[in-house]
Amino acid sequence: MLPKKHLHPDAATATGGNGAGTSNTTAIIPAADTDFMDVAKNVSTSWMSNPAITLTWKKAGDFQTQVNDYETVLSSRKSTGSLRAGQSQALKQLDKQIDAAVKEVKVYIEKKYKTENAPAQFPRFGIVKENGHQRISKDRNNRRAALALMIDAIAADGFGAEEYGTAFWTGMQTNYSAAMNTAGNTTGDVSDKVATKNQQKKAIKQVLSSLLMVIKANYPDSYAGVYRDWGWQKESY
Repeated sequence: MLPKKHLHPDAATATGGNGAGTSNTTAIIPAADTDFMDVAKNVSTSWMSNPAITLTWKKAGDFQTQVNDYETVLSSRKSTGSLRAGQSQALKQLDKQIDAAVKEVKVYIEKKYKTENAPAQFPRFGIVKENGHQRISKDRNNRRAALALMIDAIAADGFGAEEYGTAFWTGMQTNYSAAMNTAGNTTGDVSDKVATKNQQKKAIKQVLSSLLMVIKANYPDSYAGVYRDWGWQKESY
């Protein structure tokens, strides 16, 4: 029977002894998340089929659970992240509608107060001078706040029944706020999932590094082939 080799995660390596993960064996552990997951799954399956290979601090079954959890979190992060493009596009479309509507509201104001007097009224409507243009700020937080000013001023100046009156701006405020909140929540979810994924990846890499050294110790003359059999495909070692 193949002799058992035990390795603690802090065991020194042959290249200087800074612990698992510092030897040249880690060169065959891919960095890209998807490739890393594929290797981890292959190694987990192989380890379950080779009980003679052991680590004192990690069981094969526990490692398999660890790898499965990593796959779940990685898949969830990708799914959540894919939502951001659509949410960003939705906000861009709303921004475009706001910009077009502001131009019309400026016409209302100019007709009521005369062109030369209109700029003095703009701030009440949330319209400010920005980069040489009179508009609602491009900053989305400021823009969301300006929509409340627009609604109040539209009503106060008797523009409520206009095409770009109370109904339009009230609906825009609701839609814009919802779109911003959704985009913000997605960004937070992605950040949380990335943090979890990175911690799981670090723990899995520690196991993979240790298994590489144990396999090399058990198969000093043929470890390269065993690496490939277990799922490490790149021959950078």
